[in-house]
Amino acid sequence: MRAVSYSEGKVFTTNVEQPEGEGVLVNISSAGICGSDLHLLNAGAHSPHVAGHEIAGITPNGTPVAIEPIISCQLCDNCKSGDYHLCKEDFQGMGMSINGGMAEQIMVPENCLIPLDKKILLKDACLIEPLAVALHGFIRTKTQATHKVAVIGGGTIGLAAVAAAKFIGCQVDLHARYDHQKEAGNKLGAGLVDGLYDRVIDCVGTKETLGLSARTAKPGSWIVLLGIPMEGILLPGMKIIMNEIKLFPSIMYGASSGVKDFEQAAKLLALNPEIGDAMITHRFSLEDAEEAFRVAQDKSLKSIKVVFDPEA
Repeated sequence: MRAVSYSEGKVFTTNVEQPEGEGVLVNISSAGICGSDLHLLNAGAHSPHVAGHEIAGITPNGTPVAIEPIISCQLCDNCKSGDYHLCKEDFQGMGMSINGGMAEQIMVPENCLIPLDKKILLKDACLIEPLAVALHGFIRTKTQATHKVAVIGGGTIGLAAVAAAKFIGCQVDLHARYDHQKEAGNKLGAGLVDGLYDRVIDCVGTKETLGLSARTAKPGSWIVLLGIPMEGILLPGMKIIMNEIKLFPSIMYGASSGVKDFEQAAKLLALNPEIGDAMITHRFSLEDAEEAFRVAQDKSLKSIKVVFDPEA
């Protein structure tokens, strides 16, 4: 089958063996390019595995599914508590340490499958992964409809955070760098950041955005880090301390009260199918992987989410 990987700053589409072994074989309908894929590509990382962890498809019995792309031990305290994304015993990430979804098919454990409402377009369903990332931060900070939310950063995760805040019932505003990101945020119901907020969702993690997050956070509020601050968490100490602003570093997705963040994200997309139109700007075949990654990195082309459709 055809599959995409990257190594030493280059993207490749190659023929690989069809997946075998235990699990459920999924025919892939959509796979998104994540910012982490771009970071690893630009860092010159060598990935012998099929790339991609934003994945949706259909099983042999015709069930449409999203794929939660992490496999954990299921036995440690973190796994048993619903924090299986923090498993340190036996953790694997699709598209990272094992094969991912930028391919025609993938074999995955049955517990990674999230059945989807038939109202969800499979060509958009790879968005469930970034939506789950955004929802996780809101769920773990107990965000409610009465909270006013500011989202800093208008890429995929920022727009997913806008959609997640609207799903909860919050008023939400967006600070984005590019006009096409602001337009997408507006389609999803976001205004422009102005004033102080109960939840500030930083989806970038630079010194500049963290400073803006601190200035935008109400006394006693939460700053939720969905972006990874590669140079350290550079916040103005006096502002944070004097206002008792709390910080929640949020990563991936888990389960709260027995409900997976992925399940909530699937419900969100079913209720708000226009999310796909707002966020997905480009679609490519697996054969055009090099061009797809180039477009994903070039914001002058007004790209937000770039998606592979193996049947394109």
